[in-house]
Amino acid sequence: MSNAHKIKIIARLRPPIPGELSDDGIRIVEADDGLSAICVNNPRDISQVFKFPFSSCYGHESLQEDIFETDVRPLIDVVYSGATVTVFAYGVTSSGKTHTMQGTRTQPGVIPRSVEALFNYKERITDHEVTLSVSYMEIYKDEVYDLLVDRETAPKLPVRENDVGQVFVANLSSMPVDDIDEFLRIYTIANKKRSVGSTLLNRASSRSHAILTLQARLTQGTKVLTGKMNLVDLAGSENNKMTGNDQSRLQESAAINKSLSVLGQVVHALNQGASRIPYRNSKLTRILQDALGGSSVGLLICNLAPGIKFRQDTLNTLNFASRTKNVENKPVINEQDSRPTPKPHFAAVQQAPPKMALLAMAPPVAGPSRPRPSVVGTRGAAAGAVGATRPSRMPRISAAFQIAESIPHIIGKRKEAAGGASRERPNTNKVAFTDQDLDDRISKAVEAEVERRLKEKLVELERQRQADEADRGRRDAETTVVLRDQSLEVSQRSLPPGLLTPLLKRHEDLDNELRRRLQELERKYERGRQDGEFVRSLSPTSRKKTGRAYVALARAHSEKGDLQVALDLYRKAETYVPDNMKLKERIMDIKWAVANGIALQPSPKRPKRTKSKKKARQATQARTLGTTLDTISEGGGNGEESHDDETVEVLLEDETVTNFLPADLATKPVFGVELTNSPHKRGFVDDTNGDAPLSPPRKLRREVVDAADGEVSN
Repeated sequence: MSNAHKIKIIARLRPPIPGELSDDGIRIVEADDGLSAICVNNPRDISQVFKFPFSSCYGHESLQEDIFETDVRPLIDVVYSGATVTVFAYGVTSSGKTHTMQGTRTQPGVIPRSVEALFNYKERITDHEVTLSVSYMEIYKDEVYDLLVDRETAPKLPVRENDVGQVFVANLSSMPVDDIDEFLRIYTIANKKRSVGSTLLNRASSRSHAILTLQARLTQGTKVLTGKMNLVDLAGSENNKMTGNDQSRLQESAAINKSLSVLGQVVHALNQGASRIPYRNSKLTRILQDALGGSSVGLLICNLAPGIKFRQDTLNTLNFASRTKNVENKPVINEQDSRPTPKPHFAAVQQAPPKMALLAMAPPVAGPSRPRPSVVGTRGAAAGAVGATRPSRMPRISAAFQIAESIPHIIGKRKEAAGGASRERPNTNKVAFTDQDLDDRISKAVEAEVERRLKEKLVELERQRQADEADRGRRDAETTVVLRDQSLEVSQRSLPPGLLTPLLKRHEDLDNELRRRLQELERKYERGRQDGEFVRSLSPTSRKKTGRAYVALARAHSEKGDLQVALDLYRKAETYVPDNMKLKERIMDIKWAVANGIALQPSPKRPKRTKSKKKARQATQARTLGTTLDTISEGGGNGEESHDDETVEVLLEDETVTNFLPADLATKPVFGVELTNSPHKRGFVDDTNGDAPLSPPRKLRREVVDAADGEVSN
């Protein structure tokens, strides 16, 4: 297992689907030496044939059992030897990957056959205690989800790396299984949670990469072997021009194609021996890192589609497989010892050989001129004697270390006081200090000093906090007393009787007025809402007729001088014909007249210019019509000018008048021509009352009319 192991490649060609255009462009060729190859015609040049030799090639007549028995079953022994095995299916969409991995009830695929083989192998093992567990996850839109939990509430799982460099999915659930029936029950429920969608190429297309992991744990005493088998069903690459994906399917397709593209980049970088392998560019390659140049035994199943429309995708799949078979893995045995590491007894610890000169801890000699020996000085002298020039790694001596340093001198003084014999006897005991001993002593002294200072700081902070709380409590008590005194003083003051009565009365009147206005606004809003709903229910023709009726009533009231009633009726008409600009101008005129308390003056008629011979002819016909109407009016009205608003309609209905009209004017009115000189019509301009005040819109119109008359006269 320590030798390099290349990824094994096998190819499988699915049978044609009914209605699919296919030819003999993809063929399986068997060589004399037992090797087989896939031959594919170049879609751009039929005379050119590409040949891809692989370990095993299966045609459309092959069975699921053939693939498993030949290439997958030998890997079961590898799993129980404590190694990791990865089998993944790769290919274009609708090429049969899921069928190869999962299969059906009558033709089970690689996954159910592998689980059954693992349980059969387990029954033959008697010298180990074997337990099997399963975990199942999917990578959907480059996010990892657990399929053994509720998919609706499943969180996104992070991908982590442990201290020895092994990649794993954090918080991924694992369930123990005891037999094949229990596994099939769990696996069937989990498969229903996988993301599957319908496209034009596949009615049950996988929208995610699924990874099923089977872990075999063999225990014998304190020795534990852990073997894994990863069964990966990759989503197929898609051409969105053929799949007919909608917006959500396009996002899924983009994530699938991106992860497969990164998979190809990883394989290319491994073959090139690049210094950086882009495993982290995708969650898929991050999880499959152990199978791509890692410590796993790999098997790649290339699924091929025979259709002509998949020919370029088939070539891409075969090119990827040709590059993948050059990737080398270095499988290892996952063996652990479950015994806890015992801690050695302190008496059995072997002292490391001294790296420094022996240091004699002699008692100090009394006298000011004799320096007090110290560990630092002795070490420096010894280092100088040896000839080392490296600087000391010890920090500055703290007070705690000085106390520890003075302990040998105190012991020496006690021995000197005990007896004169010991005072004259030379001290022959020598202690060897290593770098580790010195570092340990210094660390302990520094830690003690830091702990002491932290305690002092904490005591000081606690004292300051208590002082602040006492000060805050005193200020709060003083503030409470002041507020209580102020409230008593205010309550003792008495107001004169009747002082607040006018204010309360005024506030009551304002409240009543505000309440009345609000009720009026609510009534107006409700009335407007009901009118709006009624108007929307009418047809366009009914709206125009109703608007004209309101305009006629408003005109009658404006002639009588009831401008406020006329304004309300005009506003009613505006709800039925809201886009009539002339009606809006009339409402502005009446509002201005009502606001200023003056009589309403009709707006001046804008002059019409004839810009073509046709319009000039129409103007001549209109003048002729006007003369005719005047003649008829003089004959029937005893020479008096008619002020009836319905005169024009009555005259147009008379056959004697239509006989005088041209053929085109007798059937339809001429646009832009005023048919009456009645002062009650809008087109009438009373020049006798030129000094009457005009509204701002009318002033603007009067200026436009005067400017136009000036240009015509010039």
